[in-house]
Amino acid sequence: MLGGFVATDSYGSAQASDGRSTTLTVLEPSSVPESAVLESNLALLRQAGFQVSYQRYPPDAGDRRARAGVSARSQTLLSALSDPECAYVLAARGGYGASDLLRYLDWSALSLLPETILVGFSDISALQIALYSRLGWPSIHGPMPGSALWTNGADIDCLLRLLSSSRPWSSTISVSLLGGDSTNTTVQGTLIGGCLSVLSALIGTSYFPPTLQGHILFLEDTNETAERVLRFWNQWLDADLVAGLSAVVVGRFTELSGGHDEEWLVARFAERCTVPLFRSPDFGHVSPNQPLMIGADARIKDGILEWWLD
Repeated sequence: MLGGFVATDSYGSAQASDGRSTTLTVLEPSSVPESAVLESNLALLRQAGFQVSYQRYPPDAGDRRARAGVSARSQTLLSALSDPECAYVLAARGGYGASDLLRYLDWSALSLLPETILVGFSDISALQIALYSRLGWPSIHGPMPGSALWTNGADIDCLLRLLSSSRPWSSTISVSLLGGDSTNTTVQGTLIGGCLSVLSALIGTSYFPPTLQGHILFLEDTNETAERVLRFWNQWLDADLVAGLSAVVVGRFTELSGGHDEEWLVARFAERCTVPLFRSPDFGHVSPNQPLMIGADARIKDGILEWWLD
């Protein structure tokens, strides 16, 4: 049983919406996963009926950041995204190095293929925003099996229910409006977001949307100072990326160093945000980290953000 999720053989027989099998390909596009945690969670996924293919980083490729390591990681990712039997790719963990791969992916070849859902967060946000910007592919900001934050709770239940069912997909998180009454505010838009520091590094590149008009932006981060987070946010404001948003939703900003805490940071966010700003405890470098679908339609109403993907 995964959290409240009972292991049965039925999940392995499910199919993606385009008829492909629900083989879960797990790979390492960023940093080294926690080996014992990953092996345990892969075993649980198999017990739950999923077909799991683990594409381990090849040890003979050497340093992950060196040229050979970048080549190995990019080829593994491209192969998984191109595999007709693979509907879902799960990043084992985040860390660093995902943006290394962007210039080495064959975007022209990928544009001819059916979409593949990439699951992950943190550093994986670089890949997810690029897949959305270049190809229009949706992806899931959600838990990764090679991280200690995968704790087999409600977020894992939700993720596996999504991956074991055909579309339409939908899910919800709780939100509260900063400086207002959530029950009297309704917002709609296309959901986009991820790790703030990772996304900020892609602004102005071809891997970032040229406009965020009509989007609901969700953001989270970890191991930053509050001042650095505000510097990142200034970049979004000064690049004129915020004014056209339908709303911003800030998740958890954990492990802040320096002299300011999360409450202080959110208050400064609210002062600088020019569109409706909501807060949610349900996602970030935390557990549970509820799945959010990049590219999905979304609506905020009565303190709930609901997203759906046909």
